[in-house]
Amino acid sequence: MRIKTLPILIALAGTTLQAHAMDDRLYVAPTVNYTFSDNDRQADDGWGGGLALGKPITEHLNMELGLTGSSLDFNTGSGSYDLWGLGVDAIYLLNRDADFTPYGVLGIGALYTDIPGRHDTGLMGNIGLGVMKRLTDNISLRADARYRMDGNSTNAFNENNFGDAVVSVGLNIALGQKAQPAPKPEPAPVARPEPAPAPAPAPVVAPEPVASALTTPQAMQLDQAKSGDTVVILEGVNFEFDSARLRPDARPILDEAVTVLNRRKDINVDVIGHTDSTGTTQYNQGLSERRAKAVYDYFVDKGIAADRLATMGYGETRPAHSNATREGRAKNRRVELLVK
Repeated sequence: MRIKTLPILIALAGTTLQAHAMDDRLYVAPTVNYTFSDNDRQADDGWGGGLALGKPITEHLNMELGLTGSSLDFNTGSGSYDLWGLGVDAIYLLNRDADFTPYGVLGIGALYTDIPGRHDTGLMGNIGLGVMKRLTDNISLRADARYRMDGNSTNAFNENNFGDAVVSVGLNIALGQKAQPAPKPEPAPVARPEPAPAPAPAPVVAPEPVASALTTPQAMQLDQAKSGDTVVILEGVNFEFDSARLRPDARPILDEAVTVLNRRKDINVDVIGHTDSTGTTQYNQGLSERRAKAVYDYFVDKGIAADRLATMGYGETRPAHSNATREGRAKNRRVELLVK
């Protein structure tokens, strides 16, 4: 058996065609493929397509059930025939959390050959290498090159074993929303013994200043800020996925910031939005501006004068941590207050 030369495979090695952070969602993978057929098939190379249903199993392993199809023209010019494959593939991802990761594939299944006047099915195996590039939390671009072994028993060309090379490009599309991490549980209150009764009436104590009622470190830092030299990161002010809608757990933090701004009439703030590197630069810029505006609107709705506030967004251009890890990307999605 002889495999035709594959110059496209050399170019594929330099293609920047992702695996997202580990989650257990099912995904579908539509692909377009091109078959470099074994010369013994007496057929030209041809285009085809495929569709797989996949599931992450471990930190590195995905399993896929896939259907592929292609049509090859006889190189004698006397018609064509179809190949249909159904198989199970194991996909080993080198680093699932990386934005760009290589992977290896090993699979087994059956290949149905539909030649005019002949129909037969044989054992199919494939092995190959590929790469994934994450586009969003739900969609990744994928490309791979595989060697496919066909043990078809059809004696159409006085051959019953073929070896083809198949190159494919497609998408991984996750189904459903990615699960959000569970909030950290509140610490259990510490039981305190009842104080002994005082022998005499307690003296009158002046009320504590308003600042003592603050409970969040963000509000405490804002309360102590001096004009022009403090940036307060509103850690815990989060938004719904791919949106500028504030999550409910952000409101207590923002309410305490409102308390400080009502008392500290001597300071103004710029509300600044940032994102991680997921998605396009243009989209991230717009998302950071919308999220900063959402916090600005919250402050104004709570009575803070609009002329004490300004908004701006920097998109993905000012990361505080590496975008190569899930934790780093989470910290880069942030809103800050610049005290002026």
